[in-house]
Amino acid sequence: MHRTIAILLLCLSSLFAFGQDELAAVWSRTFPELSPKTYPIPSAIALATNGKCAAIAGAGKVEVLDSTGKVLWTWEYGRVNKFITAGALALSPSCDEVALAGDSGYKYTWIADRHGLKVPIQTTSTPLSLTFSHNNELVALGTGGCDLLLITKSGEVKWKKGFNNGFCVLGKLSFSADDKFILLQGSSTGVVGIDGNVIWMTSDSGMSAARDLRTFVSWWVPNHGPSWGRITALDGKGKELWRRTAPGISGAISASGDTIAAPVYANQNMTQEQWNALDEQDVEVQVFSRSGGVLKSMLVERAELLAMSPDGNGLLLRLESAIKELDLNGNTLATIPDRQLSYSTVLVPEDFAGALILSRNPELQLRWYKLK
Repeated sequence: MHRTIAILLLCLSSLFAFGQDELAAVWSRTFPELSPKTYPIPSAIALATNGKCAAIAGAGKVEVLDSTGKVLWTWEYGRVNKFITAGALALSPSCDEVALAGDSGYKYTWIADRHGLKVPIQTTSTPLSLTFSHNNELVALGTGGCDLLLITKSGEVKWKKGFNNGFCVLGKLSFSADDKFILLQGSSTGVVGIDGNVIWMTSDSGMSAARDLRTFVSWWVPNHGPSWGRITALDGKGKELWRRTAPGISGAISASGDTIAAPVYANQNMTQEQWNALDEQDVEVQVFSRSGGVLKSMLVERAELLAMSPDGNGLLLRLESAIKELDLNGNTLATIPDRQLSYSTVLVPEDFAGALILSRNPELQLRWYKLK
């Protein structure tokens, strides 16, 4: 009954929101050359951490766009090697450099700037993640073989660290706000110092960090089998503060670390019969204090939490019918239509000022929205 009511309320909310709160893109670009009628050519997008610029790679070319969608500069990496398939892509905060990784058949990463400098870095395993430091000087590179490299923007490898703690993939990276630490945020999670020393590390699926690195939220879901997982709050040393049973697909934390949000199962004390019918159990987006107390609950069907505003008062959620910005009372602040959700990629800058969306419907389209 609760599930039916939730779906009905969500549908009614969506109808109202599409009429009152639907956002128009600040700019959009369509890339027909990356949108064949058969299978889309793999492509990658990147957003500078400050939201000043974006980049898209595919069909042998990277385009760097400013905040109005205007092309600032391009790099035709297909002229370097026509077999490069764009994998991971990163963009510097100054918008002057990109880092581009190949796929499993091309284990090189290139750092290129708008003035013509191009430097290759070879890795023994597939490069999967790239990120620039906030000061624009360093690049962190993670691989499927769990190697982490710290590289200057001119291409000098400062160090390479290999992790041998069982299954490990470095799928997403970022730098801490002061650039003193590298955050492992996908497939393997944790904190590594800028000197290469490991602060802590786990094999959770994803992680989000408070600005001062004293509080983290991580999430995990099995690669196969039942759709039960968990979210976990951690302290600055990676020690568990509390956990909840959850779909395990997403979580977010405020800049101060005082507010944590994630989709979790409404019933945390399920019977064996309920466990056996897990897909029928209600999922709520719950907002927690650092100590684990529930501050707010929103019964929302099939929600993925994409981001939380730095002040902890706003959430960006991917729903079945759209992407929505909500306040902590569940009120819709903005709605972004996105029909083919399973094919879209959404990136949000650190200040929560907007959302960059790459979608295929059917052509490849890049859109930038300003959040409220």
